Amino acid sequence: MELFTLVAGLCLPWLLGVVWLRAPWLRTTDITWPTLLGYGYLGGILLTTLVMRLLNALDIRLGFFSIGLTLLLLTVAGAWLGRKEPWRIRRPGADWHSLAGWRKIVYAIVLAAIVIRLAGLGLEIMWRPLFPWDAWSQWATKARVWYELGHLAKFVPADIWLSGELAGAYTDAAPHYPPAIPLIQVWMSYSLGRWDDTLMNLPWLLCAVALGLAFYGQARHWQVSPLFALMFTYFLLSLPILDVHVALAGYADLFMGAFYGLAAMAFFHWTRKRDFWQGAMALLFGLGCILIKQPGIAWALTFLPALLIVFMPRAGLVGTSVLAAAGVAVLFVLGEKDFHLFGYHVHLRFAADWQPFWQNMMVMDNWHLLWYLVAAALVLSFPRLLAPSFRCMTILLLSAISFLAVVFFFTHAQAWAEDYTTINRALLHIVPMLLFYVMVLFREAVNFPMIVTTRQKLT
Repeated sequence: MELFTLVAGLCLPWLLGVVWLRAPWLRTTDITWPTLLGYGYLGGILLTTLVMRLLNALDIRLGFFSIGLTLLLLTVAGAWLGRKEPWRIRRPGADWHSLAGWRKIVYAIVLAAIVIRLAGLGLEIMWRPLFPWDAWSQWATKARVWYELGHLAKFVPADIWLSGELAGAYTDAAPHYPPAIPLIQVWMSYSLGRWDDTLMNLPWLLCAVALGLAFYGQARHWQVSPLFALMFTYFLLSLPILDVHVALAGYADLFMGAFYGLAAMAFFHWTRKRDFWQGAMALLFGLGCILIKQPGIAWALTFLPALLIVFMPRAGLVGTSVLAAAGVAVLFVLGEKDFHLFGYHVHLRFAADWQPFWQNMMVMDNWHLLWYLVAAALVLSFPRLLAPSFRCMTILLLSAISFLAVVFFFTHAQAWAEDYTTINRALLHIVPMLLFYVMVLFREAVNFPMIVTTRQKLT
């Protein structure tokens, strides 16, 4: 029985997301099945947390039956609404059959390596107790309390809790954080029928699976060849720091990177062809970042400069440059100031220390050779980075990097980079988007000479 409910707990959100992402008003057209499965799981698990919050607001006790029944009814409703929608989805195995010779062998080897890697990470989750610091100091604390009580008890700062002003309140290291991550763990605990600080983290494995599926599917939708797309999917899923966040599950950063990455990939597609489904996914997953972690508000805002470029290419580029320069000037003028932003106490001070970034990105083994790959792609494609076809992608990347630069060079968060505690977690948020961007640059760099030669022959 426990195995059945555990499987139901893992699959119900996935099925819910898939059926609703095929809703008629989303105009699903020519979406690859990995894309639908990847976006479906992450969209479904986030929708599950919203369902739990709704039940709590209605004073309905949380439990496997109340949550599961609601998810099942929503899934049936979504399937009924999309019953007349044709499944315009390429059949599984089409990419495999399209390959020939040695490419088919290499494709099978890379796919097997990905499966083995994910299987190993799944075993790590099941074997290890709740180990990471933030996981048990600010996320699972809420999950345990809410699971035991059956409702979302309020968490407040320690000083308010000690004063006893709010009866029935609790406290932990980050009481102001959004509830999505703990609610995922609560749902899994109800699916198990007991508190289990290892098995409740299986969604972190599914998050990695969904991220890989979405990345590969969107790469194929970009007309990247099957083998090239799978190789970059392997590059993503084999990154040591990403794998650590799967194996040592419980942090929010993997989900943040997945949501931001999926929003960015959909945004890149939307800027090319204005596909409604891709635009809707960019909007939904971009806003979804806000529900994952406090910095998600800033990550969602990084889309605004790129969106401005979409509608006003030249004026938007000039305006964005002017605003960026003005923003940097304001940071220097303000000097050392203290204020609260997004629930954080921020102390402004400029101190650019590049050593931690060089060590973590270029010397240590946290990222394999990712940043060397990024550097090579930027050098090879430098003349085309602001060309019309790449402009919005480049601006989004620059916006994301600018946010990280402000955080680590202009605030007290620099100390978190110097002691190596936050630097890689913050970089993880942009890596799926960045690797997709690099993949597109390499694809265009490889095809560019061939395109020029073909055009010359035609003329």
